[in-house]
Amino acid sequence: MLRRISIRNYALIDHIEWQCEDGWTVLTGETGSGKSILLGALGLILGDRAEGMTSLQPKKCIVEAEFVPSPAAQQVLGALHEDDSCIIRRSIAPGGRSRAYVNDEPVKLQFLKTLAPLLVDLHGQQDGQRLHASDGLLHAIDGFSSEAQSLGQQWRTQHATWAIAQRELDVLTGQGGLPDADVDYIRFQLEELDAIDFEDPALRNLDARLDSLAHAQDIRYALESASSALQGDGQDLISRLRSVEQLLEKITPVHAEAVALLERIRSCRIELDDAAQEAEQQADSIDLDPAALSKAEADKDRINRLLDKHRVADLDGLSDRLDAMRTQLQDAQNRDQRLAELRTAVQNARLNLDEIGVKLHHSRKEAGSALASAIETHLQHLKLTAAKVDFEWTSSTTPEAAGPYRVSMSFAANPGQPLQPLTKVASGGERSRVMLSLKAALTAHLEVPTLILDEIDAGVSGDVAARMADLIASISKAAQVITISHLPQVAGKADHHFRVFKETHEGSARTALVHLDTEARVEELAAMLSGDTIGDAARAQARSLMA
Repeated sequence: MLRRISIRNYALIDHIEWQCEDGWTVLTGETGSGKSILLGALGLILGDRAEGMTSLQPKKCIVEAEFVPSPAAQQVLGALHEDDSCIIRRSIAPGGRSRAYVNDEPVKLQFLKTLAPLLVDLHGQQDGQRLHASDGLLHAIDGFSSEAQSLGQQWRTQHATWAIAQRELDVLTGQGGLPDADVDYIRFQLEELDAIDFEDPALRNLDARLDSLAHAQDIRYALESASSALQGDGQDLISRLRSVEQLLEKITPVHAEAVALLERIRSCRIELDDAAQEAEQQADSIDLDPAALSKAEADKDRINRLLDKHRVADLDGLSDRLDAMRTQLQDAQNRDQRLAELRTAVQNARLNLDEIGVKLHHSRKEAGSALASAIETHLQHLKLTAAKVDFEWTSSTTPEAAGPYRVSMSFAANPGQPLQPLTKVASGGERSRVMLSLKAALTAHLEVPTLILDEIDAGVSGDVAARMADLIASISKAAQVITISHLPQVAGKADHHFRVFKETHEGSARTALVHLDTEARVEELAAMLSGDTIGDAARAQARSLMA
C-alpha cells in the first residue's frame, strides 16, 4: 500500500506532504484545482517520463513515495528490498534531467516501470482506452486466472526465443550469400593459388633465375676459365705467386725488409686460391638443362598471369589474395550452416510456441468467460441488470508477444440487443460502470495493494453513483483505494477525505491539499451538492451521505 507521498516543485505544487491511510481515500476539489497534478506526480514515481511542466521548473522537482511492497514486488526488488517499506524517489533538475532511486539506490526508469504495476494500479481518465485495447484486456483476463497467467508468461518467454531466432534469420537472409557458381569459381581460384609454393626461393628470384638459365653456357665458360687461370696447369697465376714466395723466403734471413713483402704476396695467393675454388664451385652449379629453362619460363608466365588476374603486384599480394578467398569461402560455408541452424531453431521455436498457444488460448477463453460473468454480476448491482459482456477472439496472422489471439470486449446494455464493440455502443456512464466492474472483479485476483481511480464515476449520478460508491467501498476491504471524484454520493462513502484547492502565494497560483475532519467534510459535501450557497438542508444531506 501507499503510505505517504512527498511532492516539491512540481507544476503548481510547491510542497505537499500526504500521509495515506488504509481503506478508501477520496480527493475532491473544483475543476482545475490540481487533482490530476497529484496523479501526475505519482506517475513520475511509477516510471512516467519527466516532460512538460517539470522541464520548466526553476527549481529541482523531487517526488518521493513510500510503499509497503507486495510479495510480488519484493521479488522484483530483490537486494533493494529493505525492512517493510520501499521508498522511491525521482528528482528532475531544471531542464528535465531525471534521476530515480529505490531505497536510495540509483535505478533505471525501466526498472520503475517493471516495479510499478506490482505497487499501484493507476486508472486515469484515459486509461479506460487501454482496457479497450487487446493487450490491456489480455492482461486483465490473465489476472483472473493463475493458469492463464502462467501460460502467458511461458508464451512471452518462448515468443522472445522465436522472435530472436526469426530476426537473426531475416537479417542473415537479407544480407544475401554467394551463388553456387561464385563458390565454385572461388574454389577453382584457390586451386590455382594453392599450387604455388610461396616459400620457394626460386619463385622469389624468378627474373634472376631466368637470366642465369638463359646465359648458362657463357657463365659456366667464364667461371671455368677464371678458375683455370687462377689454379690451372702450367703458368697459372697461383703457381707463379707460389714461386715468388719461395724466392722471397730465401732472402728474408739476410734481408729483413723482405718479410713484409712476403706476407703481402702470401695473403694475395691465399685469397686468389679461395676465389679459384669458388669459381670452380659456381661453374659446377650452373644448370645447363634446357628443361629447367623451360620450367622457369613457364613459372614466369603462370605467375604473371595470376598477378594480372588478381590485380596484385607481387607474390605477397597473391598470398594475401589466397588468404582472403579462403576466408570468403569459409564465411559462405559458415553462412549456409548458420542458415540451416537458424531455420531449424525457428521451426522448433514456432512448434513450441504453437503448442503453448493452444493451451493459452483455451485457458484465456475460460478465464474470459468467468471474468465476463463477474463483470455482469457487478453491472447488475450498478443498475445495468440486463447488460451482457463477452470477449471476441481474433487469431493473429503472425505470433504477437501478447498471445496468439487478439481480444476485444463486446457489450449490450439492454435485452434483445446484439453484442457489439464496447467502444462503439456504450455511453460514457456505461463505460464507467463497466470499468469499475472490471476493477472490482480483478481485485480478488491481482496482488496489487493500491488501486487509484481517477473519476471512474464520470457520466453517472443519483442512485447509480451511490451504488458505485458501495462497490468501491467493497473493493477497499481488499485493497487500499484512492479515488478522485466530483460526486458527493461517491465521496461521502469514503473512509478518508482530502480536498485539493488552489491558493495564491506571492502572486502565483499554487495547488494545496488538506485533510478534512468530520465538520469540514460535511461542508465540502454540502458544497458539492448545492454549490456556493450552503444551507442546512445540504448539510443534512451531506451527513446522510456519510452515514
